Amino acid sequence: MNLLLEVFIKNGLLMDALGILGLGLLGLAAIQLAKHYQGRGGHVMAIGTVFLLMGRLYVILAPHLMTNDVLYAIGPVGISLTIGLPPLLLTFGLIGIVWGLWGHERQVAVKAR
Repeated sequence: MNLLLEVFIKNGLLMDALGILGLGLLGLAAIQLAKHYQGRGGHVMAIGTVFLLMGRLYVILAPHLMTNDVLYAIGPVGISLTIGLPPLLLTFGLIGIVWGLWGHERQVAVKAR
């Protein structure tokens, strides 16, 4: 097997940690962008980044925290929420980042005129 592929498969936690670190840096950059240009684009991008971070952390931690006892305690409605919440968080996070970048680009284009 390819050595690089083995590193990705066996060191999944390392890759997850690097992904979380990257999302944190993206959030910090979005906050700096919002402070510097005083626009909504950076704020929306920061909110999207937080949603992505929450969704990603949930995906990473859920297998360790959702034991059979917890699933029994939260019932069928809670189980449905635990299944539906991560895709919603990840989707809205991506929407927020894209919308924030688009809004920031429009703001900069208007100021450049």
